[in-house]
Amino acid sequence: MDIEAKINTMKNKFLSSLLSLALVVAVASCDNGNADFDIVDVEPTITIGTMDGLVEGGTFTLNVTFNDGAEGSTTSTLASGTWNITSGGAQVANGTLTPTGDNWDGTITATGLTAGDHTITVSATDTNGNTGTASADFTVASAIPDITGTWVMEPVAGSLAVGPNPGSGEWWSISAGDVGTRACFYDDTYTFGSDGSFTIAVGADTWIEGWQGGGDACGAPVAPINGGSFTYSFNGATLTVNGTAAYLGLPKVTNAGELGNHIGATDFQSAITYQVQSVTETGSDLRMELRIETTAGVHWTFRLIRQ
Repeated sequence: MDIEAKINTMKNKFLSSLLSLALVVAVASCDNGNADFDIVDVEPTITIGTMDGLVEGGTFTLNVTFNDGAEGSTTSTLASGTWNITSGGAQVANGTLTPTGDNWDGTITATGLTAGDHTITVSATDTNGNTGTASADFTVASAIPDITGTWVMEPVAGSLAVGPNPGSGEWWSISAGDVGTRACFYDDTYTFGSDGSFTIAVGADTWIEGWQGGGDACGAPVAPINGGSFTYSFNGATLTVNGTAAYLGLPKVTNAGELGNHIGATDFQSAITYQVQSVTETGSDLRMELRIETTAGVHWTFRLIRQ
């Protein structure tokens, strides 16, 4: 091939390449920068944060975070939110939220929740109608202390006392020496079952007082104050033991008066109710202070400790 032919061939190739480039530029120009792409419009995401107030009677709070999701282009914002709490399949609380923007932090507040297992469900909806949902389980603890177990009168001075006012030991309060003398009384046990059962065990001897025919000394139990099985109810403020000869502390102390003093020695009550002054936990020890007014102006105090 001569030189002129080669030159013509190169010109043709160059022109062809130039034409192809022009075509690409023309197509790009016609697109006008508006290339097609997928817009990802997803439901909001919900993050369930810290819960507080998980005690019966308290104020339950929950921190939540809403995010309208990762989108290729901003097509929506958060519009609304709802929440509801269920327990045993039944709704016990609910409410609405008013989120704004793409990211939002808020607090859910509820009161009146009872002890037990609960589930909270939170929903967030954006302006496009997409809805995201999240749930969490939680447990509300009882505000009523758990007194189940076996108790004894605490073997310390002042664990038995009586006076003219609640909590007073003005008239009499047991001394440390008398605690030792009544060792047969301080080993008597009182057991509260989770099923409402109440059991008294006094063993082979216990403290016998004059109204029982004894001489204020340790001796064989005198029926019906010789232990047995009964029932009880406890609501945190009061403790009631049910059954003839059911008692806590001194058996002579009843709501109707003292046996052998204000009432007959055999006028045993079918139930005795004590005011619960306190149930306190110190380390591994649980203590309970009970008060009872036998007649107007006669107030007894009993202090027990759980074994």
